[in-house]
Amino acid sequence: MRHFPALAGLFCLLGAAGALAAPAELHADHPLNGSLWDTRSGRQVDEEIFLAEAATARWVLLGEKHDNAVHHALQARVVGALGRAGRRLAVVWEMAEPEQAEALQEATLETVDGLGAALDWEARGWPAWSEYQPIAEQALTYGLPLRPGKPSRALVRSVSRGEPLPEGLAERLAWQQPYPADSEAALLEELRQSHCGRLPEAALGAMLRVQRLWDAWMADSLLGADGEGAILIAGSGHVREDRAVPWQLRARGGGESLTLALVEVAAGRDAARDYAAFDPRQFDFVWFTPRVDEKDPCEAWRERPTQAP
Repeated sequence: MRHFPALAGLFCLLGAAGALAAPAELHADHPLNGSLWDTRSGRQVDEEIFLAEAATARWVLLGEKHDNAVHHALQARVVGALGRAGRRLAVVWEMAEPEQAEALQEATLETVDGLGAALDWEARGWPAWSEYQPIAEQALTYGLPLRPGKPSRALVRSVSRGEPLPEGLAERLAWQQPYPADSEAALLEELRQSHCGRLPEAALGAMLRVQRLWDAWMADSLLGADGEGAILIAGSGHVREDRAVPWQLRARGGGESLTLALVEVAAGRDAARDYAAFDPRQFDFVWFTPRVDEKDPCEAWRERPTQAP
């Protein structure tokens, strides 16, 4: 099978590596901004309601938009609140790979400023470490272990080419279990749209395999974490209940997760029900924030030639 370089764009369409995100200030006066909703009841709730439920959950999955610093500040708030509540939950990072486990384990409050460099954070395409650092600081303040959650780049490349995983690893991850048919079709359509219809079907199939591997690996990282359970810091697409990490956890006998999606508000959508994420089949809670920008994500793709199948 051909290997498609554009595959890297599936997870890290972040702009300049290490760049500080633009301030999330758009629509700061939006009526939903700052509101937290329980999708299962359809009601707006206080932060304390969410934290009380999180304080009893084994798995707390905090979904973000990577380039929105407000999202990271809210994630840090949740991590700190759970630490103060006495929960010993590992903090698992989508952004860290297995070879970075030692750097995470050795991190302290005194060295946390340099943790981004130790993780090659910005060189690997993530926004500036300073935006994520408050999450690590809260975890370290309360003695919560930091753990990597992402498969290695070499393994991702191998899977994108259609190569099999080593037998023991494949059996442990159980990563090839198909999603429900409707969920898989919806994911393929999202991948197609996120790349503005510019990629051949074969590339989308490779992306689907990588997505499944990534979610299965993160679920495995949670299951293998020390302590009473774990908090996952990841893009919101990875914390969906109907597929992704929660689905993989259930398939592995890990039980239910508590999921939160941090969602940017949009002009003209003033009710929570106007947002696709406001769906109990996807997330348990949705927390609305200002937007970073209103750029057309397809603009850059229009300037590229369509890749041949």
